[in-house]
Amino acid sequence: MADRKDKLAIVRFCRDYHDVLDADFLRDFPEVEARKPNSVAELEAAIPGAEVLHINDSFFTPEVARVLAAHGGALRWIQFTTVGTDHAQAAGLPPRVRITNIGDVRQRILAGHAIGLMLAAMRGYTFFEPWRARHEWARDEMSARALAPDGNRMVIFGMGRLGQDIARKAKAFDMEVTCVTRTATPACPWIDRVVARERRMEVLPEADAVMIALPLDDGTRGLIGAGELAAMKPTAVLVNVSRGPVVDEAALIAALRAGTIRAAGLDAFEDEPLPADSGFWDLPNLVMTPHIGGQGGEDQWLGLSLLVRDNTRRYLDGQPLINVIREPMAGA
Repeated sequence: MADRKDKLAIVRFCRDYHDVLDADFLRDFPEVEARKPNSVAELEAAIPGAEVLHINDSFFTPEVARVLAAHGGALRWIQFTTVGTDHAQAAGLPPRVRITNIGDVRQRILAGHAIGLMLAAMRGYTFFEPWRARHEWARDEMSARALAPDGNRMVIFGMGRLGQDIARKAKAFDMEVTCVTRTATPACPWIDRVVARERRMEVLPEADAVMIALPLDDGTRGLIGAGELAAMKPTAVLVNVSRGPVVDEAALIAALRAGTIRAAGLDAFEDEPLPADSGFWDLPNLVMTPHIGGQGGEDQWLGLSLLVRDNTRRYLDGQPLINVIREPMAGA
């Protein structure tokens, strides 16, 4: 593609903090034209003739899929500004298009967020809020609720890059780490034991913290249900920073209400935005954030920018892209 005569049109249809097509980018890539629609109607006008689309997964609705099918005939590459693509897959990805995601750009940030949620759940931060609202010090009450992670046992579901980085950070607290994976593959240096998913009920009863770091697929949907929650200690905490549907949310709400587990920390939910009538909102033993675990300010933006720059240069030069998760389908 080095002899390109026309500019490469890239359409950016994502959140503003995922937009890396800034003035510096366009200066360094004079062969690129940036189009920045702010609605599906504007996307319909912007996509004809464009070869590249930057989009985050939650923006990829069935309506967007229809626009791409009708008007995206020139589209050859979709760069997701997120790791997950499950919304897009459900809506319908164009078959002839190469798909890339951000890979491990946010892995370290998200792993740190998972540890933060674990600490908040263990230390009982949410329990202090009612006393704080009444301006009561409540030191004795809080002291009785605070647990320490040091030397505890962590079970991580998922041994990808995120799971491994959570394990590495857990070692700062001298935690014993077990990873539950699809198949019992060899462990990395900071994982003490690896077991297959079929053996998860053997390790859950010993866990002080259960971390969910799994992608969503047919094998992980509802993987953590009422049985798994019942197997956990009453002092254990559950943290999910991957995909909401991996956990049976009705079962989790019931367990938190009944106190069969101590607390939970959630950054991902089955329905987002979380509905106003969700049972999660008013649980005193739940720490939650609105799916922002991978956001990390300037460092996160810079990592995304460097990845997009690298992939754009590769695309222009006809070289293999980084973080390809699907090649164009044969015969499409």
